[in-house]
Amino acid sequence: MKRLDELKWKAFFLTDVFTLNATSSSIDKCRLNGISGIIPYITRTDTNNGWEMFVGNQNNYQIDEGNVITIGLDTQSVFYQLVPFYTGQNIQVLSSIKLNKYVALFIIPLLKIQMRKFNWGGNGATLGRLKRLRIMLPTNEKNEPVLPLWKPICTMWSRYY
Repeated sequence: MKRLDELKWKAFFLTDVFTLNATSSSIDKCRLNGISGIIPYITRTDTNNGWEMFVGNQNNYQIDEGNVITIGLDTQSVFYQLVPFYTGQNIQVLSSIKLNKYVALFIIPLLKIQMRKFNWGGNGATLGRLKRLRIMLPTNEKNEPVLPLWKPICTMWSRYY
């Protein structure tokens, strides 16, 4: 296997690699039914993987699927969500059939670097700005991102996290 510095890299739009959507749930905290449970409630906080609390089933809201990356628009927080969850407002969701925790360990630091260009207020991360966002990724011979090959690299790194 080649080292990262031996691979060819290319800039890709985020939407070339991932599907980017608004959250399916988007529940204001004051609208939660008050039932505690085991489902994470994700907000725009930049701590605890975005988890503010654990809630029970919210009957009138669709739950978001797990195995995605969440981005808090106002705070530019970026986290991997392994399990299904509910969210507050202004959360965007990145998904891909090639996404797993190892790919997320590789992608999230790249996204956080790009998020630095946004800030609270006039230059925040919006859906339109995220769609124009580019990240550098290693490529194969066809100039495609090599997402499946990251597992061995990230497995080594994950020992330290």
